[in-house]
Amino acid sequence: MTDALDEIATKCQQRDVRILVDAESQRFQWGILDTTLNLMRKFNRSDRALIYNTYQAYLKSTASTIHKHMEAASKENFTLGLKLVRGAYINSDERSLIHDTKEDTDSAYNTIALGALKQEIGKYGGDGLPFPKVNLFLASHNKPSVLAAHALHQSRIQVGLPTVPVGFGQLQGMSDEVSFGLLALKQKDGQTPEVYKCSTWGSMSECLAYLLRRAVENRDAVSRTGDELNALRSEAWRRMKGMFISP
Repeated sequence: MTDALDEIATKCQQRDVRILVDAESQRFQWGILDTTLNLMRKFNRSDRALIYNTYQAYLKSTASTIHKHMEAASKENFTLGLKLVRGAYINSDERSLIHDTKEDTDSAYNTIALGALKQEIGKYGGDGLPFPKVNLFLASHNKPSVLAAHALHQSRIQVGLPTVPVGFGQLQGMSDEVSFGLLALKQKDGQTPEVYKCSTWGSMSECLAYLLRRAVENRDAVSRTGDELNALRSEAWRRMKGMFISP
């Protein structure tokens, strides 16, 4: 398995394709974290991360895990690829490992995301130790989280404060209003935020476990669908009004 991962990473490095290693339930996650960290040690030797680990903000241990991985990146001089999600295994992970409330998970997610953008996490940054090289990828359907992160990133760039590269991702077919909302926030040079849609492929039986996890993870999708419906209505009304404006 290690040889196969090394071969895949080598091919991706040759083609400048990034690898985001997804998270799993806690029965497997520690092995995944260690394996991916070893790949980072070998392939993340430039300022641009090729390999990313996925960190689940709903776990009470995540802040400590990220801090340990930042320590490794600092000591061994590689770039930490930090993909941050809220978490999708609430039905199978041990409940005591997970934050007690959704608000606690939201707070953990935002603290890590904004801390990385400010280059201040734990003992790193601020008046502490030098902040290691980090590339951030925020996978979230939570509109306030991603907009706050983008606003902070841009404000720091505009006033010349240090920050880290950041990308954003949402699942294909979900939260398009969040994705398009980000793309509408053009910068002064006309560039848009780095936004991606995550798609899965395969037979229904191959994808079923993935789709079920997404359904559990996105139980609040009805409220987001309402937001998207309102956005579509507003856009349709804007276009209709434009049709009746005389030249």
